[in-house]
Amino acid sequence: MSILGRVQRAAGSLLLARAEFAVVELTASGAQAMQWLLSALVATALLTLTLVSVTASIVLALWDRAGWYSVVILALVYAAVTAVAFQRLLRRLRNWPPVLAQTLSELSKDREALFGHDAAVRSE
Repeated sequence: MSILGRVQRAAGSLLLARAEFAVVELTASGAQAMQWLLSALVATALLTLTLVSVTASIVLALWDRAGWYSVVILALVYAAVTAVAFQRLLRRLRNWPPVLAQTLSELSKDREALFGHDAAVRSE
């Protein structure tokens, strides 16, 4: 077998190994996302029930003195807390690592090892 054939076989094996790692990484990411989603849904449902109970209690306690102003004040407080929560969520989503970041990094290293540093320059 020629040297070129051996290199091609090695490169093919390397790509297959990287593809297997990518599948494992995607599976782990999917499982983690599903676990996070279910936890977030349960927490949201419980928080909603808590907020309804607390809001009703506060409004009933303050109704004789403040009337409907207590409802408005609570709505404003909830709106402010929601805005802060959304800002934090958006910041976390912007900083989230891209899918398959580790696999793509390893593929880039493999390309440099197989073709040298000039491969990146030639492809641009």
